[in-house]
Amino acid sequence: MRYIGILAISSLILIGPGHAEAASKDAVRANNFGGDLVKQDKLDDALVQFQQAVTLDPSFAAAQLNLAFTYDRLNRTDEAIRAYQKAIELDPKNGAAFNNLGILYEKKGLYDEAIAAIEQALRSDPATPYAAENLENVKKNKASLAERDARIVAAKKQVEAQPKDPRAAYNLGRAYASCGENDEAFHWLTQALELGYNDFRFLRDDPALAGLKTDPRFAELLRGR
Repeated sequence: MRYIGILAISSLILIGPGHAEAASKDAVRANNFGGDLVKQDKLDDALVQFQQAVTLDPSFAAAQLNLAFTYDRLNRTDEAIRAYQKAIELDPKNGAAFNNLGILYEKKGLYDEAIAAIEQALRSDPATPYAAENLENVKKNKASLAERDARIVAAKKQVEAQPKDPRAAYNLGRAYASCGENDEAFHWLTQALELGYNDFRFLRDDPALAGLKTDPRFAELLRGR
């Protein structure tokens, strides 16, 4: 997933005569100063300047975009989302804002919202950089998540049908492991061992459990076996 550098786009908008006249001089000054601070990687100080710019001129779309971009750089995702949403209200045809908003939605696991936002980016501007690639990636990630969820559901049904079967418990554990849900994975692998699972060589080498092997619980699971 690739972001579009909003700061550069905002700078181009900022120097346009129409926008410079529309925004107050103090808001423009704060926005420009914030841009300089971002380039110096002084993000907290930049944030203060962008906040000041949008307070001075709530209709200043470029400053609102910079504010959203900076919130995201600071990993303040919820605030970045709200700021991008406000930026889009001010500039509803800004493909870059829709693209970046979509990426943030995906970060939060909101795949449908992410797809809708990036599709809107392409409708607003079919040439929006990275948007087509990002849309394809979000759709793939959503499909992959659905597939993993389906594997867990199927493994759970197997356990429910055969609650004393160690292989069923093992399969549920490896399904959780393949999804990165390590606590659940260890729970069901432990259950499998307690029920009599004894294929320890496969357990050691099982590629589905690769993400568990750096966890001390994995060594404990095999201790004495």
